Amino acid sequence: MKQKLKSLRVHMLIPVVAMTLVVVILLTMLFSRAYISMVLQREKEGIEISFDAVSSSITPVINASINAVWSILANERVSSYVKLTYGSEAELIHGRIDCEDFLSSEIEAHMGIYGLLFMRKDKSLFGRLPMAAYFWDRPEENFLPEDLKTQVLNTPLGEIAYIGPYSGLSFYGYENKRTPKHIMIATWKSVDVRYGECYVMLLMDESFFESLLSPVQDGESTWHLFTEQQKEFYHTGERVYHDPSLLLEKSNGDAIIKNENNESVSVFSRKMTSPEWTLVREVSMEDYEQVVRNVRRLVFLIALIVFVVALVLYELWLRVFLEQFNTLLKGIIRMGEGDLEPVRERTYTVTEFEIMQQQINQTSIALKDQMETIRRMEHEQLELERKRKEQEMLAKELSMAREIQGGVLPHVFPPFPERKEIDLYASMDPARDVGGDFYDYFFVDEDHLCLLIADVSGKGIPAALFMMVAKRILEDSTRLEHSAAEILKRTNGALYDENQADMFVTVWLGILEISTGRLRAANAGHEYPALCTKGRSFTLYRDKHGFVIGGMPDISFKEYELLMEPGDKVFVYTDGVPEATDGNGKMFGTERMLEALNTCRDGSPEEILKGVRKEVDAFVGDAEQFDDLTMLCLEYKGGADRHEEV
Repeated sequence: MKQKLKSLRVHMLIPVVAMTLVVVILLTMLFSRAYISMVLQREKEGIEISFDAVSSSITPVINASINAVWSILANERVSSYVKLTYGSEAELIHGRIDCEDFLSSEIEAHMGIYGLLFMRKDKSLFGRLPMAAYFWDRPEENFLPEDLKTQVLNTPLGEIAYIGPYSGLSFYGYENKRTPKHIMIATWKSVDVRYGECYVMLLMDESFFESLLSPVQDGESTWHLFTEQQKEFYHTGERVYHDPSLLLEKSNGDAIIKNENNESVSVFSRKMTSPEWTLVREVSMEDYEQVVRNVRRLVFLIALIVFVVALVLYELWLRVFLEQFNTLLKGIIRMGEGDLEPVRERTYTVTEFEIMQQQINQTSIALKDQMETIRRMEHEQLELERKRKEQEMLAKELSMAREIQGGVLPHVFPPFPERKEIDLYASMDPARDVGGDFYDYFFVDEDHLCLLIADVSGKGIPAALFMMVAKRILEDSTRLEHSAAEILKRTNGALYDENQADMFVTVWLGILEISTGRLRAANAGHEYPALCTKGRSFTLYRDKHGFVIGGMPDISFKEYELLMEPGDKVFVYTDGVPEATDGNGKMFGTERMLEALNTCRDGSPEEILKGVRKEVDAFVGDAEQFDDLTMLCLEYKGGADRHEEV
């Protein structure tokens, strides 16, 4: 008893530790989810306001810039100057080059206009860009990218197209610290008799979007602007996002993700209407996750302190408890020596005193009944001896039953040595001394060979007796019928009428016509047969199963036909093969069975069955066989008619 109480210390620590871990994990998970949900909800509310402010300001500013460009183009001072300087309409457009100073002042006077360029149909370029190279009014001097030229020339009249982003190098012809890295273009076709037909390009660089986004920058977020083609043309900070599709896909969710820098962020996005750009905001969640980690450490620390305190209190209680049981143990020892005087020791609770008294009384009764126990043990020993003799007798009877069952099944191989058209081999190993599996093969007439394999529900002697009855009925039905489906139907009716034990049997039955190789078969809830055509591997033939034999009356079965060629093999088996189990509870399975079959597929039926059994034994090892293991294999070598044709 004392030793058991000491071992109680270890047994109680395991659930205490497990429960502590579960409580800590649940608390941290609940807090993390609640805290992050609260943070995301707060961020969503703030971001909606930011999105509204930014998206509602970008479109008006761009439209105001476009209207300003229209007003520049329609300026009467420039028109009058050009008309006085150039006489013909073809030369009117050249007047804009001479108005370069005027364009510069107009551009600087309107917020959002970074620069203006004009391109005619012949791709000649003119206009004004701050700090840019001089644009010659000749097509061959236009060094803009060809795709940009094509997009500009394809802009319909009256519509505005947004193109970009493009590097400032494409417009300047050189690059320095002041050259913009990303330039967006708003372009439209302009037809004006004062300047001729040309395409207007309004250029917007990073400073334009920086001024729009500066009011909503908080130092903890990163803003991105993507075009309709998911190209980033502006972002706050120094990092360019290389995978916009991933960023947009993860936006507006409730989860925290890792960005390209492996930082924890939540992502929100909104698509604008005009232009159809996408505004994205990355919110850093590193500080919030640090709070979660700190709280998690605090919870674990508190749990550890509580656990240590509980452990100390438990040790103190256990020591007091062991002292009381030591007293009880000493009293029991004295009682065994003949001293029946109770030991008077101070107890700590009424319940503990009652338990000690009950133990002493039980010990006294045990001493008085000691002789009676010895006599009972002698009687039990005699009973065990009698049962041992009965078991030996039963073992002999089962051994005889196994020999009888083995004699009922065909066991002489080759079974038909005079029939060169076939080669056949079968085996049955019961899980107990006798089993419920059986196989059979016999000639119905000179040209028809019946093959069958069956598995009776249950094990032992009842299954063996039911097997004998089922086998006999199947043989008799085969003599009366030549259809596999009708044989199973007749057998089912006979077995069901006499089935008092509610047992059933699964059957695969086939009738092979030796002369033609036609195999007509039917399946009553049995395993799928495995077929091997000459030169190929064994595969399962997934025939349609009928119901088991003996389970229900008036059951019909579906018959199918296979044409076997010389060298083809058919392998049938009971569920004891795929369900053979190793010591870890893992089954052999049909895949391993097919692998074992294909390893020795070129051998004779006997070599194939022995090869499969070898693989099953190697897989099972020392584990106990729980089910009967029965197999049958037939190789068709060709009928007489086929040999004559050859």
